[in-house]
Amino acid sequence: MIVNRFTIVVYQLYFTVFAVIAIILGILTKGTRYFAQKKREKPKCLEGWDSRFIQLKNIRLHYVQTGSDDKPLMLFVHGYPEFWYSWRFQLKEFQHDYRCIAIDQRGFNLSDKPPRIEDYNPRELTNDIKNFIEALGYKSAIIVGHDWGGAIAWLFAEYYPEMVEKLICLNITRPATLVNHFRNSYEQFKKSWYFFFYQTPKLPEILSNAEDMKLLEFFFRSKEMGIRNQENFTDEDLEAWKYAYSNNGASFEYPINYYRNAFDPIWLYGEEDILNMPVLVIWGTDDAALGKELAGLSLKKLTNGRAEYVPGASHWVQQDAPEVVNKLMREFLAQQ
Repeated sequence: MIVNRFTIVVYQLYFTVFAVIAIILGILTKGTRYFAQKKREKPKCLEGWDSRFIQLKNIRLHYVQTGSDDKPLMLFVHGYPEFWYSWRFQLKEFQHDYRCIAIDQRGFNLSDKPPRIEDYNPRELTNDIKNFIEALGYKSAIIVGHDWGGAIAWLFAEYYPEMVEKLICLNITRPATLVNHFRNSYEQFKKSWYFFFYQTPKLPEILSNAEDMKLLEFFFRSKEMGIRNQENFTDEDLEAWKYAYSNNGASFEYPINYYRNAFDPIWLYGEEDILNMPVLVIWGTDDAALGKELAGLSLKKLTNGRAEYVPGASHWVQQDAPEVVNKLMREFLAQQ
């Protein structure tokens, strides 16, 4: 093991100190403006969608649907810091063939926001998917996941393989594979700095909200992390993100709790199991957070899996290169 407990503790201390210094400097240089947030109206790009809610056993989830209720179910599961709108290009593309549903996961946007950190443990998250599919009257679905949504989709496939017709994961590998790579690759360990940043209580929430949620601009527009094809992420799209993280009781606090459950051993469930459903892994090669070697590692212990690379695309591959992603998905879905 290259990365040991001491290294992890040092990183956590480093990012705690970094966060404190950043906040102090922000207050000193900008005063109260550091905490100011613009009051936002709902952007037009969020209007005109079929927005619905569903009450599950212990939580109410919001979702957006395209396609009719009698078609096969294609369920889209977003990551962080995202919400249903991350799948806008796919919701439009596949609406004539499937009942396309993009959920807001618990803690995000319009879905319920349980208050405790443990409310976001991986077992709860996978059960949300199971209960959602069953509540709609389906026994199975095509599952499409990205980032955290992809990790949950992988884990769901391990717990409930009979409920997954086909699995499509974008820029995320099997959780157990990621954990093991994280432990043994110092390069990946360094890329995953944000895992440690988010373990610190309260400070990540303060930094995420600072300067009118400037961190969202870093994620989606910076040279390091951002979407390469900026015509696919307009000023209005950015406003949609900021609206989704500041209205209707939404905040960064609840989504960050996903990271605070990142080291739960449940993520290692089924690491030796063979998955038999068809699996497609799509990977933007310019992902600053996850190394592209993880795409190939994803194929271990799959009987029917393949990986496709999208050259030059960022971590946000389904938004960065929607035409390429949609084409790869269509080809995969057409296969028997």
